[in-house]
Amino acid sequence: MSKRRRSRSKGARLVRRWADIGWQLYVQAVGLVRRTLARLYRRFRPGGPTVIIDARRRQARWLRREVARAARTYAHALGAELPPGLLVVVQRIVHEGRQLNGLLQAFEGADGSRRYVVHLALSVNGRQVSDDELLAALRHQLTGALEEVVGKPVLNEPLDLEVPRARAGATVVELRPEARRQPDGHERSAMPIQRIEDDQAS
Repeated sequence: MSKRRRSRSKGARLVRRWADIGWQLYVQAVGLVRRTLARLYRRFRPGGPTVIIDARRRQARWLRREVARAARTYAHALGAELPPGLLVVVQRIVHEGRQLNGLLQAFEGADGSRRYVVHLALSVNGRQVSDDELLAALRHQLTGALEEVVGKPVLNEPLDLEVPRARAGATVVELRPEARRQPDGHERSAMPIQRIEDDQAS
């Protein structure tokens, strides 16, 4: 009886072990299939732009996802599809006579079809461009690429709430001028600021 019990318990352990191994292999296979299908869907789904990022791998992966999502969302909000073959290139600088935030190029084929390329800059004149500014430049450029579908804008109402900065070459005014020598030989210093304030208060 003891030998039979030992053989049965040993057989049960082997069954459980093989069941655990089989379950682990099943989970790994399902995960691999899901990742493969998701990768293929992201690559071949309709309306998705081709995005090239000139950045480090982690930043490039995040930017590629955000740029593609922003482009699809913007086109969908306008009731249109992205142009076929749209290419978005995010690089360090964009230069067209001077450094720009973005540049839209259109290439016309022999059959009259157009293919658009959007260039976006990661820095302008040494200033690092934020992610929000990058996506704003993307939407601005996409407006031109979608004109054939949604038409040209018939109304533009600009709004600028940014406080203008002081110019770099502005004249510097001295608050306390240097003392001047009078004809009598004595030096007369400028009126102290505290005295000016007291006189204005009185």
